[in-house]
Amino acid sequence: MRLFILKIALIFIFTFSINFSQKEVRILGGYNFSTLKYNLNHINDRIDISTRKGLNIGFEYHYPRLIFGLRYLQRGSELKQATTLNIGGVNYNIEISGYEVFNYASGHLYYPFHINNKLKMFGGINIGYAIDGSSLANLNFTDFNSSRSDEISLESKDFNLDTGLGFGIDYMFNDKVGIRASYYSGGNNVRKTLNDSLNFKNNSIELSAILNLKKLRKKQKKIVKKSKDKTKSRLLLPENSLIVQFDGRIGPSLAPQSKTTIGYGLKNSISLGVARSNHLNTIDFFIRSNYLNRFIQKSKIPINLVFHSVVSNQLDKDIIIDENDNLNFLYKLFIESKFRSNFLFRVSPIYVHKNIVKTKLEPKGYPWDMWFVEVGLDWFYKDNIQLYSNVHQQLKDLDISEGRKSSFKIGVQYHINTIGFDLSISNQYHLYGTAIANEIGLENYDNNIKTGFQINKIFN
Repeated sequence: MRLFILKIALIFIFTFSINFSQKEVRILGGYNFSTLKYNLNHINDRIDISTRKGLNIGFEYHYPRLIFGLRYLQRGSELKQATTLNIGGVNYNIEISGYEVFNYASGHLYYPFHINNKLKMFGGINIGYAIDGSSLANLNFTDFNSSRSDEISLESKDFNLDTGLGFGIDYMFNDKVGIRASYYSGGNNVRKTLNDSLNFKNNSIELSAILNLKKLRKKQKKIVKKSKDKTKSRLLLPENSLIVQFDGRIGPSLAPQSKTTIGYGLKNSISLGVARSNHLNTIDFFIRSNYLNRFIQKSKIPINLVFHSVVSNQLDKDIIIDENDNLNFLYKLFIESKFRSNFLFRVSPIYVHKNIVKTKLEPKGYPWDMWFVEVGLDWFYKDNIQLYSNVHQQLKDLDISEGRKSSFKIGVQYHINTIGFDLSISNQYHLYGTAIANEIGLENYDNNIKTGFQINKIFN
């Protein structure tokens, strides 16, 4: 049955791709804020059900009277209930809490209602096929500050098809970039292994950013011909271009690491994007700019300045004080200088702040602010082949630091038109934006060599 459904879906997608290949293609990316609604109202009244944030990413074909899309998305909920437990005739105050996470491959068909050239409403059906999921329950004895957790992994066979209705609104700032707010109401029971009286349905509010690829391509062709930006760096994307990038890293003492990145060239001088790493379910938001070059344009100093900023949100990190503990910040200044036409030297001061402020922990001045320096050398063997190397060094030896204080990375990049490949070796572990503070300054990792790879595609 699953194979038959998959064949039908592939034929459907193939038919749409051929017949409507000239229509608009849009990339969506954002968050779901999901909850569960139990079939029995008294369960909803008894349990404190709150939203859980999950990813929502995919693409859509837009036609005058139809929107067809495919997405990967996460649904679920946070649950909490205070009660008492009788053990040996004694009542103990307990709190039962936990969460449900469901990962779906989803398709939708919407009918659009055009209000004006910027505003569009839509409504239609959603069908979600569950890939997997997890359910965590935590039992906390509130009087004794003691707890026990139990997590269950769910497989695709544990779920029904998640069918329901969706409706929402799109607002386009221009013909390239916009935002979406929508609501989904599930019509089917989520779990196949529960009877109807204990089952539930998905509900979610979806907030997404929209990129119109067709408009990006058209605009880019004009800009590339006219661009004369002498301070342009390879660290920045061309204006109105989009990059989709996948990174991976493996090693003998390392669980496979992966990161998916979507970046956008807002201007020739500004690039921004979002990335997700599988370590602690980390999401990075980053921005790069060579705006500082304006201050040295009149000088004859042969350098290029690129400022890079990252905010990392480690969603599955253990919380010590509050939810803001999940946030880490990195600020980095690339100082590049080219010599002999095919060599590029780079030095970069790096500042990392882990979001547990000094006043929260003892002793006073606990060193969560850390400084590093990166030194790199790139050799452009050919226009499309680049060999690179870099070394990171911690600048100040803090009391909390353990293990090594430096790291290295050596690699080669190869480009074919708008597709790039990267192969590297290093003693670095994780791929999220602020990992350097954990790998060098805070945790005692080994020095085994890891292999990294990267594939990226730029849409001009």
